[in-house]
Amino acid sequence: MKTIFSAFLICAVILFIGCGTSKNSDSGSFGDSEWVMFEMDGNKYEPATGKNITLEFKSNGRKVSGKAPCNTYSTTYTQKDNKLSFGQILSTEMACGELETESAYLKLLSTTFAYQTYSDMLYLFNSDGMVIFRFKSK
Repeated sequence: MKTIFSAFLICAVILFIGCGTSKNSDSGSFGDSEWVMFEMDGNKYEPATGKNITLEFKSNGRKVSGKAPCNTYSTTYTQKDNKLSFGQILSTEMACGELETESAYLKLLSTTFAYQTYSDMLYLFNSDGMVIFRFKSK
């Protein structure tokens, strides 16, 4: 019985350590990187206007900018380990047919709590641990 418990404990520790040190997972700085959104709140996103929603990190000043279907936006970000949050989001105010989608995107973006990268993918999570966005590296 003691041997089985020890084996189980060792397997659990290896699994835990392995998950935390994946070569494809990044908990460091974003540097300068640009991402294109392909899923929002569990729904695949295909722009009606052909304009992608982008998220661009700039390491100089920890700033973020991007393009939503109608407008450009910018904010700051705070990142520590796998936690990520955005400051007040500012955007231009042009109208278009996808303004409702854009409003939902910006509102949801402000609820970002954590992130994970895997290969050329970026996942943003809310505070409940649910994936709210999936992006692909541009």
